[in-house]
Amino acid sequence: MGLRDEWKAAVDWLLGRDEPKPPDPDRTVEAAWLPLWQSQMVTDELVAQGVPAVVTDDYSINPMMTTREPMARIFVTEDRREEAEEIIAALLGHEPRHRGL
Repeated sequence: MGLRDEWKAAVDWLLGRDEPKPPDPDRTVEAAWLPLWQSQMVTDELVAQGVPAVVTDDYSINPMMTTREPMARIFVTEDRREEAEEIIAALLGHEPRHRGL
């Protein structure tokens, strides 16, 4: 690898032009951010359809502008995220929300 190739690789890295990494089955990602009352039902359905999923309560001390009720997050492995989001969308009738941090 010559100097020119090293510079090109460095510029591509700085500009974010690297090839996307494949989904990692050992990494956990958020599949949905739902009202607490819906979260366990959705998680049970994901598990029933073969997608390993867990739910966590997402309580905040500070009231938020985006919610008026207790919320929960559903987590799945990164390689099953798309499948989980499709199942959740079919159950809810709309795309699942995600909480931006």
